[in-house]
Amino acid sequence: MDQQNREPLTEDIREEKKDNVNDAAEQAQPVPVYAERAETVLPEADGDELKALALSYARYLAEHDMRPGDPTFTDAEEVMEEPAEQETAAEKPAAEDKKEKKSTAKKKASNVRPSIFTATQAEPSEAELRKIEASLAKNEKKYAKAGAVMDLHDRLQSGIDAAAAGAGRDFVAASHRIASTYRQSRRLIGGAMLVIGILAAVVLVIFDRYTVYEYAYNGKVLGYVANQEDVTDVLDIAGTMLTENSSGENEIKFTANQNVTFKQVDARGKSTDDADTAVNKLVYMTDIETEASGVYDGNELVAIVKNDEDAENLLLQTKDYLSTPDEGMELVSADFTNNLEIRPVNVLLTSVQSNYDAMAKMTEGGTMEIYHIVEEGETLNTLAQTFGADPVNIFNEDNSEVAEEVLPGDTVCIHEEVEPVSVRMVEEGRMKETIEYETVKKESDDYYKGDTYTSQEGVDGVQIFDGTITKVAGEVTKRDGDTEVIREKQDKIILVGTAERPKTAPTGTFAMPIQRYTLSSNFGYRWGRLHSGIDMAAPTGTPIYASDGGTVVRAGWYGGYGLCVDIQHDDGKQTRYGHCSRLLVNAGDKVYQGQNIALVGNTGHSFGSHLHFEIHLNGSPVNPRPILGI
Repeated sequence: MDQQNREPLTEDIREEKKDNVNDAAEQAQPVPVYAERAETVLPEADGDELKALALSYARYLAEHDMRPGDPTFTDAEEVMEEPAEQETAAEKPAAEDKKEKKSTAKKKASNVRPSIFTATQAEPSEAELRKIEASLAKNEKKYAKAGAVMDLHDRLQSGIDAAAAGAGRDFVAASHRIASTYRQSRRLIGGAMLVIGILAAVVLVIFDRYTVYEYAYNGKVLGYVANQEDVTDVLDIAGTMLTENSSGENEIKFTANQNVTFKQVDARGKSTDDADTAVNKLVYMTDIETEASGVYDGNELVAIVKNDEDAENLLLQTKDYLSTPDEGMELVSADFTNNLEIRPVNVLLTSVQSNYDAMAKMTEGGTMEIYHIVEEGETLNTLAQTFGADPVNIFNEDNSEVAEEVLPGDTVCIHEEVEPVSVRMVEEGRMKETIEYETVKKESDDYYKGDTYTSQEGVDGVQIFDGTITKVAGEVTKRDGDTEVIREKQDKIILVGTAERPKTAPTGTFAMPIQRYTLSSNFGYRWGRLHSGIDMAAPTGTPIYASDGGTVVRAGWYGGYGLCVDIQHDDGKQTRYGHCSRLLVNAGDKVYQGQNIALVGNTGHSFGSHLHFEIHLNGSPVNPRPILGI
């Protein structure tokens, strides 16, 4: 049925259409032609398949900007246009006539329904064409709906494409405007950038000239330098020197931008250091803090050494020292009775001990003074916990008074009381032991009260032990074995006097022989001879007292001494009193300490009233001044 006139196809039209198609096929043989075709057999399709077929048809119409009913066969004339250029003038009228016929055929062919099949297959029969017409007419409404959907989609897509194209055009236009503006003003921009660069260079030169670098150790400012290299180039040298100054016990490292930091500051009013000055400031610092290794007994700090390796060696050395077996015995086992462990601790370098000093403190105990720089967040209580000390034992930096509060950066001195550590050791074998003698005191009325006399010297005994001994802190706590005594001990016996001492008995000490005097001459050589005593100037008649109790062995004139008194004391001691004006005792008299024995005078070889006093030990004169305490 014709789509436009809604009339059935006549037999003449069908025949004309067949002639046109056959004629076009013969002319197009040299060139492969692809065109729509009709199926020779109409497929039997269910509803879903028919919908899919209609959708494909609608998509095809949309892609080729066609409407339902438009012819879709490819014109053979269009394919065969190339040979037309070679036609002669005589042939042109015939060709034009033929074109007119083909145009008429083309119009008639528009009454044929389009198909999605190619024309390379056999020409469909009249019955098949009628079936296709009926099927298309039946599903015309469905095709129309599918076409409407595709049309809506195409309109939306067209709108989106138009908007995108407009945005693209706007972007390109804006880019052209910016480029044009840049081209017009690039000279101005270049000049401005040059001026800015010159100004920046001038500012940098001025800033560099009028600024210096402040260098600091752990936040403590040490000084200023013109260039950082004045400090960084000598850090290794300073570390080596400081290590040597600290007896090499602790290796000290200075590291730029870690413990040694820099800060650029205003140079006004600041003098700069050279490299030598920077080295000296680093080397002679006294408040260098380091992370050392502390040996703790529970929570009590008992030693501080350089690192963990030294701490381990310290514990081994201390245990070996405290667990040395006796001669003839072998060590079975040895362990600390203390709960010892190693922990890191931050202290000033001066607080780090050598292993020798640390072992002495661990084995003998005592007070350890630890200097520490307070860190952020630390308080008196946290410091007491860290160092195992009482807060009242935390002092200020100069160690003069108890610190009441601490702030970050403060230096404190912590007093730590160290108790000696101990070792429990077991040893076994055969050894010789000493049986120590005892000292026995016995009373005796043969001697004055306060006097003692050794009647028997002590002698140690000897015994042999064979077995096992357990010791804690050097004290034997358990013995398992046999003992054989090969020499008995002999105790020391001391007799203690109980008799009353007579008044005239020597006391063993010397008192002043005169109360008021002026020392006019010392003991020693003068004028080529020994002056064997001291001269004590006093008025004539001043009392002279016996320096200690004893027996008078001389009382009379004695050469250059003039009137003279000699008193014999115990243990080879003797005193002499010369140049007296009067004697109050006789030879053989017993005198007591402080008894008035004579009066001051000017007799003998004397050039003024005075007492010449001498002390003799075993016949030789000694200087009286230190004995009398003057």
